[in-house]
Amino acid sequence: MLTRLRVENFRSIEKCEVDFRPVTIFFGPTSAGKSTLLYALFVLRNFILNPNQAVDGLFNLGFQNLGGFDACVFNHSASKTVGIFADFGDVGGYGVGLRKTDADITAETRLLNMTAKVAIPYGANQSFSFNYDLDKEGFTINWNGFASTVSSRTGTTEGQALTTRLAEQLNSPVEQIKRVDVCPHRRGFHKPSYSPAPLTPTPTSEDEVATLIINDQNAPPRISINTVEIFDRDFRTFTPPGTATTFLQTTEQTGARVPGLLVNDGFGVNQVVYMLAKIHRPDSQTILIEEPEVHLHPTVIRRFARVIARLASEEDKQLVFTTHSEQFLLSILACVKEQLLAPEHLRCYHVARQGKQTIFTNEPVSEKGQITGGLSSFMAGELEDIKTFLSAAD
Repeated sequence: MLTRLRVENFRSIEKCEVDFRPVTIFFGPTSAGKSTLLYALFVLRNFILNPNQAVDGLFNLGFQNLGGFDACVFNHSASKTVGIFADFGDVGGYGVGLRKTDADITAETRLLNMTAKVAIPYGANQSFSFNYDLDKEGFTINWNGFASTVSSRTGTTEGQALTTRLAEQLNSPVEQIKRVDVCPHRRGFHKPSYSPAPLTPTPTSEDEVATLIINDQNAPPRISINTVEIFDRDFRTFTPPGTATTFLQTTEQTGARVPGLLVNDGFGVNQVVYMLAKIHRPDSQTILIEEPEVHLHPTVIRRFARVIARLASEEDKQLVFTTHSEQFLLSILACVKEQLLAPEHLRCYHVARQGKQTIFTNEPVSEKGQITGGLSSFMAGELEDIKTFLSAAD
């Protein structure tokens, strides 16, 4: 699970170090830079999945193209290095320092710290050797910047048995980054039926996310449990015999109880099913979700928050949110008050711009669900409206 992210010279972030918990929320004004921190993690993931491309290609996230290195480096200073390092606690960490034509790669684990400098594009065709000794056994580690292979120098039975375990530990940070997923602003299902589609490394299109549901027999019932809690509607898939077409359906549990197509349920239900499909995806652990409150009634937001609290506690999922919604933040804080979510499992950051820079301020949460900095950022606009109203009354 992601525990810390360090970012330098990326978009509006000159330098920051942010800690993460099972549930992490970034709130603040529009264009403050909340999503920038999350996008940095996907630039790092892009480098791991496909380093053999021009540096500008690493800033095309698939669901959003950020415009290349010159557009993304802080203050448009091409001489700076864009640094991104993801720390996964005991598992270790992995990071990259990107420049126009080369990069510094760093992998840190309890066993060994490894660094290398490579040209960009990088075909992962170099091998960097390191020696490691454990319990009188000697090992040679060959690392291409991403994956490590381990061989025993002593050749003993014990040494051979340890090589696989050591390789798994050295490769764990990269594997953790591969398990990061995203629910971007553009989401939802806009067709009545879907057929299985090829999946990209970061599946975000409606056809890809529908395919995640279709290919996982456990996904529809898990999603349905949550939609009943949130909307009082179950969720099902139906594939007519002899076809490769699957219909996405919901049924109201009270009232009419008439099955209908998900596309006809409105965007609120629609986009929540999309988010739940990503959260329940077996291949993902850390899911970044932008503005989950979009098109949701306050009562639904409250129910959704309780589902989030349970999934983070019971399903070993890490959920990271950006939000403009006072209601969403209050609903998560209420889960702490009701002991559905431990305060140490929640981290809240107020995000603001100071000049050209984005500043992240940790707002500690008490056992009573109270946030240290209060909700002043949400109240500022309301206070201005009240002042205007009172002035008009005079």
